[in-house]
Amino acid sequence: MKTILTIVALLAATQVSAFGRMSMSDCTQSWEVFNLLMNEGDRDDPRLGAFVRVTPQGWCAVRGSDPAFATSRFDEMEWRAEEISRFVDDGIPPLALEFRISGLDPDEMEAGDISTNRPPLTLSATLRQIPAAGQVIVERAELASDAGDVIAGSMVFERLFLSSKSMMQVSIGSVTYKAGLFEMSLSGEYENPFGFNGKLAMRGSPEAQRRTAFDLISRLPDGFVDDASRAELTGFAGELPRPQGSLDLALDSETGFGLVKVGTFAALGWVDMVENGGLDVLLDGMTLGADWSPTTGQTD
Repeated sequence: MKTILTIVALLAATQVSAFGRMSMSDCTQSWEVFNLLMNEGDRDDPRLGAFVRVTPQGWCAVRGSDPAFATSRFDEMEWRAEEISRFVDDGIPPLALEFRISGLDPDEMEAGDISTNRPPLTLSATLRQIPAAGQVIVERAELASDAGDVIAGSMVFERLFLSSKSMMQVSIGSVTYKAGLFEMSLSGEYENPFGFNGKLAMRGSPEAQRRTAFDLISRLPDGFVDDASRAELTGFAGELPRPQGSLDLALDSETGFGLVKVGTFAALGWVDMVENGGLDVLLDGMTLGADWSPTTGQTD
């Protein structure tokens, strides 16, 4: 309960304000700057020529059917921001950003030569920064399928100062994850409905997937997850590969979880990290609360 209250308090401290309407110049200029950053200043990139419009609701938008996106698959991309001039003029993040991309193909996201009947996805997120505090708040990031499957999270990052390019470079090495709430609602109709690639998705027979998950859960340090939450995670794992229900997670870091630390341990690989005791070091000072609420019995 203490973990959940801490996270909720941090998220609630964010002053949420409404986004204003984007102008046509806001949209065209931000689209140009974004593409030049993504493509290292290549002005021959065809995506620069995409038709950008302002929706009746005041969002910037481009359609995936535009000839400029010959190799991309999506229906529509929309975005809006607060103080977009920071991004257009100085190349630093706006004070707040909201975007959504609809019609994403999970088969394409999985990066494999497969074709399934999984429904399309919509990716959306709302992010804000509190410059004086060096905080970046992910109010909500969500990946949802047309079948009703949803994975979402709200997070707080600290020691991240974005007032200038030089401050951004300095603070990247000190940024820490502080707290987050995560939820996953699954209909059970599709296996891997979000198109996660092989490094993130379970593979193999249902029995093999459950064994892998049980092994992972058993290796989580006692200080990181208590018996009640471990039992909830085990209940979720027992319904793989098509769980039906909702899994809620609360992940808190007492001192702040450095992202540089994540990269260092990720380079070791999962097997080396576990065998050399790296998992205990990696998760030191963190706590995970879990609640699994199945909606129906599960069969293979």
